[in-house]
Amino acid sequence: MEYTCENDSDNKILIIRLFGELYSNEVALMDKEIRLKAQILDYKIVYDFRETINDMSITDAYYWFVADYNKTLFELKHIPVALITNREDVHFFNFFETTSINKGARIKICEDEFSAFQWFERL
Repeated sequence: MEYTCENDSDNKILIIRLFGELYSNEVALMDKEIRLKAQILDYKIVYDFRETINDMSITDAYYWFVADYNKTLFELKHIPVALITNREDVHFFNFFETTSINKGARIKICEDEFSAFQWFERL
Protein backbone atom coordinates (compact mmCIF):
# COMPACT_ATOMS: atom_id res chain seq x y z
CA MET A 1 0.00 0.00 0.00
CA GLU A 2 1.13 3.50 -0.82
CA TYR A 3 -0.50 6.84 -0.15
CA THR A 4 -0.18 10.54 -0.74
CA CYS A 5 -1.12 13.26 1.72
CA GLU A 6 -2.49 16.62 0.60
CA ASN A 7 -2.83 19.38 3.20
CA ASP A 8 -5.86 21.58 2.48
CA SER A 9 -5.07 24.38 4.91
CA ASP A 10 -8.04 26.53 3.79
CA ASN A 11 -10.53 23.86 4.89
CA LYS A 12 -8.32 22.29 7.59
CA ILE A 13 -8.49 18.84 5.97
CA LEU A 14 -5.88 16.18 5.26
CA ILE A 15 -6.70 14.36 2.00
CA ILE A 16 -5.13 10.91 1.88
CA ARG A 17 -5.19 9.02 -1.44
CA LEU A 18 -4.37 5.34 -1.08
CA PHE A 19 -3.12 2.94 -3.77
CA GLY A 20 -2.54 -0.80 -3.88
CA GLU A 21 -3.52 -3.62 -1.53
CA LEU A 22 -4.86 -2.84 1.94
CA TYR A 23 -3.62 -4.99 4.82
CA SER A 24 -4.90 -4.22 8.31
CA ASN A 25 -1.49 -3.79 9.97
CA GLU A 26 -0.29 -1.30 7.34
CA VAL A 27 -3.57 0.60 7.27
CA ALA A 28 -3.75 0.76 11.08
CA LEU A 29 -0.21 2.16 11.29
CA MET A 30 -0.95 4.73 8.58
CA ASP A 31 -4.30 5.63 10.18
CA LYS A 32 -2.61 6.18 13.54
CA GLU A 33 0.06 8.44 12.01
CA ILE A 34 -2.49 10.47 10.03
CA ARG A 35 -4.85 10.83 13.00
CA LEU A 36 -2.00 12.01 15.23
CA LYS A 37 -1.07 14.60 12.61
CA ALA A 38 -4.71 15.68 12.28
CA GLN A 39 -5.00 15.99 16.05
CA ILE A 40 -1.95 18.27 16.23
CA LEU A 41 -3.22 20.43 13.34
CA ASP A 42 -6.87 20.28 14.44
CA TYR A 43 -7.80 18.95 10.98
CA LYS A 44 -10.38 16.56 9.60
CA ILE A 45 -9.41 13.62 7.34
CA VAL A 46 -10.56 12.33 3.96
CA TYR A 47 -9.37 8.83 3.05
CA ASP A 48 -9.78 8.08 -0.66
CA PHE A 49 -9.82 4.29 -1.17
CA ARG A 50 -10.97 4.30 -4.82
CA GLU A 51 -7.62 2.98 -6.14
CA THR A 52 -7.21 0.16 -3.62
CA ILE A 53 -7.80 -3.56 -3.26
CA ASN A 54 -9.12 -4.47 0.18
CA ASP A 55 -7.50 -7.44 1.91
CA MET A 56 -8.86 -6.49 5.34
CA SER A 57 -11.50 -8.65 7.01
CA ILE A 58 -14.80 -7.89 8.66
CA THR A 59 -13.09 -8.82 11.94
CA ASP A 60 -10.48 -6.10 11.32
CA ALA A 61 -13.29 -3.60 10.77
CA TYR A 62 -15.15 -4.72 13.88
CA TYR A 63 -12.15 -4.39 16.20
CA TRP A 64 -10.68 -1.18 14.69
CA PHE A 65 -11.68 1.10 17.59
CA VAL A 66 -11.77 -1.37 20.47
CA ALA A 67 -9.58 0.04 23.26
CA ASP A 68 -7.66 -3.18 23.89
CA TYR A 69 -7.06 -3.76 20.17
CA ASN A 70 -5.53 -0.40 19.29
CA LYS A 71 -5.50 2.06 22.22
CA THR A 72 -4.10 5.01 20.24
CA LEU A 73 -6.75 4.76 17.51
CA PHE A 74 -9.43 4.36 20.17
CA GLU A 75 -8.32 7.66 21.75
CA LEU A 76 -8.30 9.41 18.34
CA LYS A 77 -11.70 8.17 17.16
CA HIS A 78 -13.31 11.59 17.70
CA ILE A 79 -11.47 13.09 14.68
CA PRO A 80 -13.96 13.42 11.79
CA VAL A 81 -13.05 11.07 8.94
CA ALA A 82 -14.74 10.75 5.55
CA LEU A 83 -14.15 7.56 3.57
CA ILE A 84 -14.39 7.53 -0.21
CA THR A 85 -14.57 3.94 -1.38
CA ASN A 86 -14.65 2.01 -4.61
CA ARG A 87 -17.72 0.01 -5.64
CA GLU A 88 -16.08 -3.36 -4.96
CA ASP A 89 -15.50 -2.60 -1.26
CA VAL A 90 -18.57 -0.55 -0.40
CA HIS A 91 -20.07 -3.34 1.77
CA PHE A 92 -16.89 -3.66 3.82
CA PHE A 93 -16.69 0.09 4.37
CA ASN A 94 -20.40 0.32 5.21
CA PHE A 95 -19.82 -2.29 7.92
CA PHE A 96 -16.72 -0.41 9.06
CA GLU A 97 -18.71 2.83 9.25
CA THR A 98 -21.51 1.23 11.29
CA THR A 99 -19.24 -0.52 13.78
CA SER A 100 -17.04 2.56 14.13
CA ILE A 101 -20.01 4.83 14.82
CA ASN A 102 -21.28 2.31 17.37
CA LYS A 103 -17.93 2.70 19.16
CA GLY A 104 -18.19 6.51 19.15
CA ALA A 105 -16.13 7.35 16.06
CA ARG A 106 -17.03 10.20 13.71
CA ILE A 107 -16.91 8.48 10.33
CA LYS A 108 -18.95 8.80 7.14
CA ILE A 109 -18.85 7.02 3.78
CA CYS A 110 -18.96 9.59 0.96
CA GLU A 111 -19.12 9.32 -2.83
CA ASP A 112 -16.43 11.92 -3.48
CA GLU A 113 -14.50 14.82 -1.95
CA PHE A 114 -17.35 17.25 -2.51
CA SER A 115 -19.79 15.16 -0.44
CA ALA A 116 -17.09 14.67 2.21
CA PHE A 117 -16.58 18.42 2.50
CA GLN A 118 -20.36 18.91 2.74
CA TRP A 119 -20.54 16.39 5.60
CA PHE A 120 -17.72 18.19 7.42
CA GLU A 121 -19.64 21.48 7.09
CA ARG A 122 -22.71 19.89 8.69
CA LEU A 123 -20.78 18.70 11.75
